[in-house]
Amino acid sequence: MSNNPYHDIPDEVYEQLVHTEHAAPAASTGNGACITVAAAGGYISVQDSKLDDNDRHARTQIYTPAELAAFVADAKAGRYDHLI
Repeated sequence: MSNNPYHDIPDEVYEQLVHTEHAAPAASTGNGACITVAAAGGYISVQDSKLDDNDRHARTQIYTPAELAAFVADAKAGRYDHLI
C-alpha cells in the first residue's frame, strides 16, 4: 500500500521517486545537508538528505519538469533573493 499524496501520479511512479537514489549537488560539502534530486516517470523528486530515511521519504516533494523549470528561472532572476 502506498502513502502517495499526489493523486495525479501513479503509485508505482511515486514509490520509485521516493525510494530511488537521489543525486547531490556538485558543490555538496559532504556533511549530509543537501537538497537532492531524482527523476522518473516524467517527474522530478526533491529530498532533504539530512533527514533520516523515514522522514526523507515522507517529505519527498515531487514536481513536473515545467514546475521545476519555472522555479529555477525565477530563482535565477532573483525573485527569491529576499529570502536568503
